[in-house]
Amino acid sequence: MNCSEYLVDFLIKKGITDVFGYAGGYIVPFMDALYKRRDEITTHVCYNEQGCALAADGFARTSGKLGVYFTTSGPGAVNGLSGLADCWFDGFPIMGISGNVPTHEMKGFSGIRQNGFQEMDLVSMTRSVSKYSVTANSGADFPEIVSRAYNMALLGRKGGVVIDFPLDIQQADIIGG
Repeated sequence: MNCSEYLVDFLIKKGITDVFGYAGGYIVPFMDALYKRRDEITTHVCYNEQGCALAADGFARTSGKLGVYFTTSGPGAVNGLSGLADCWFDGFPIMGISGNVPTHEMKGFSGIRQNGFQEMDLVSMTRSVSKYSVTANSGADFPEIVSRAYNMALLGRKGGVVIDFPLDIQQADIIGG
């Protein structure tokens, strides 16, 4: 099972019935995993990433469940920030899943502006409006990241969490990374 399949399976087991998203190249493996389980979880395709995050926000407010949205990298991920911030301020649980460039294309601490196409440090950008924001760096650590994100969104004062999901990690096997 790869990380994308694991995440979809996790959401289904937690009772998540709906996710909101907008297609992009760096989130395709996750979208493929959603498609394989389309009889168990409904994907609502929105007109843009901002709409996805706000739809997940509205879903959380009206259902009492975790709202889940997905975006692709770069500007797509940034467009989801308004829904994330809204949930932060109002105390509603939301999980943002954002595709990103493969980990070997990430600039790290090299001092360059960007290395991969539409690469950005989403964790730094979302830290002030989320309870937990993390970049997944290996398949071996992914189950812990997902569990922590889910719990953080729902425990105490509810709020948003973000999983920055690099392309190679979406495709990585859970066991052995």
